[in-house]
Amino acid sequence: MKSRIPAAAALLLAAGAGQGQVVINEIIQDPPGAESDWEYIELYGKPNMDLTGYAIGLFKGGADPDGDGIANTVAEIDEAFTLDGLSLGSDGFLVLVNDSGGDAFVFADANATVSDYDTQHIPTTDTAGSLANGDSSTYLLVRGRPNHSIAGGVSIYEPGYSFRKEPDPDTNFDGKLDFGTEGAGAFEVDPLQIVDDIAWSDNGGKEYVRSSDQEISNTPGFDPDAVSRVNYFGTNPNAGNRINSSMTVVSTRSADEEWVYGEILRLPATLSELPEYGFDVGDMALPKGPTDPNGPLYDCPPSPMDEGDCSQSPGGPFLFDDIVLVTDAGLPTESGFNLTPGTFNDDARFGITQFRFVTADFDFDGDADTDDLAIIQGRVGATLDDRVDCVDDQGQPIIDPDTNQPFQCYAWEGRDFNATEAMRCMDMTDGPGGTNADAVTMADLAAADAVIPDDRLCADQNGDGLVTPADFNGWILNFNNGSLIADTNQDGFVTPADFNGWILAFNQGTNGPTCNP
Repeated sequence: MKSRIPAAAALLLAAGAGQGQVVINEIIQDPPGAESDWEYIELYGKPNMDLTGYAIGLFKGGADPDGDGIANTVAEIDEAFTLDGLSLGSDGFLVLVNDSGGDAFVFADANATVSDYDTQHIPTTDTAGSLANGDSSTYLLVRGRPNHSIAGGVSIYEPGYSFRKEPDPDTNFDGKLDFGTEGAGAFEVDPLQIVDDIAWSDNGGKEYVRSSDQEISNTPGFDPDAVSRVNYFGTNPNAGNRINSSMTVVSTRSADEEWVYGEILRLPATLSELPEYGFDVGDMALPKGPTDPNGPLYDCPPSPMDEGDCSQSPGGPFLFDDIVLVTDAGLPTESGFNLTPGTFNDDARFGITQFRFVTADFDFDGDADTDDLAIIQGRVGATLDDRVDCVDDQGQPIIDPDTNQPFQCYAWEGRDFNATEAMRCMDMTDGPGGTNADAVTMADLAAADAVIPDDRLCADQNGDGLVTPADFNGWILNFNNGSLIADTNQDGFVTPADFNGWILAFNQGTNGPTCNP
């Protein structure tokens, strides 16, 4: 395929390529001292990306300390902010601060966009306040909301709109956002289009992420002061282990490997410093973060109560230890991982280089390769507004009583949203009059094709980088799925003639031709 793109055109496509992702990147929810001085929410994504139509909210999951399923404290949308009229800064960052005159504003990087809670507060009978501490927290970055539309770049809040401060989003306390059909007093909160989400549980409260993979699993009786994203994965990397409530050793969740979180003990006194995570013997011993891949291995007995039941063993199968995030823990000279409003959280002391989005990396594994080209090929024609039937945990449709038809949920959320948006923005001039098309187009595919290396051996059909008899089954599978990976004669079509192409390529082994994808 790449050979059919003229060289000059390929250069133009590559030069115009971009990505359109945005994620929650850092939050200080409970700073020491005055809440307004340091409290902030940070987003990261495509530099100068327009965020009109987006919103972010803190959903508190109530409390159920005795676990009887009855809320001692009901759920609440604690704060909700519109991002209309804002764009990410020239460095890709936006910092939403509690107080426009507070320290978070002063310390924010000069290249970041900065706004404040009062300005972005979604209209309601209440005023913007501080992010609530305690109980469970879920932060939802959203684009689509029920009873909401955009006209002339301005949000229209229609009757029934509920993504705002105060409503209970979960009246039956089942850990699912309400569709407005759950009984008296239920608000129409879902279907939302969630762009990014992060949650943690405290005091038996609920979490409202789309997947439990986005829940931090280890918050032992505390509510973190802050969270800082250091990774972003398309799928769970299964990098470490944890012990779940059934006393079984399982993999860590994506959120465990994506975030640093803990207590904030020190706030800066001068412009040369930054706030940092610390060590608190009275609360959480150390800030937590991703698993240390070079940490000790452990063996565990059946049904361990906690990690203390497991013992270090050179041949053990489990990794429990986090990367080190504090030096001289507990001493006056201690220095911890810093929070960095409006810029990247890189910290060479702890071996952390925060992720950057990579152009054409649609599976978020850190590089753009033929896997990503196969993904965009399957999504040509997709738009951010595509809908599918909403289904419950059992896969059954959720029925709208007004129409007797299933509610329509957004097809692309979370990682899929960011991937689709990145695909749509590969060629920013493929729409009417040179604008960016609403859908993923063949021009976007060509732009991705121009920047993804063309280095896959045609005979390698299972993607393991080798040419072996196993690739025969790989070709059959790709052929049956209509995948262009099976197009071994590179004519742009998947036909039985490609089997002969595979035979020829296989017989040449590693000296055989390369294909794209």
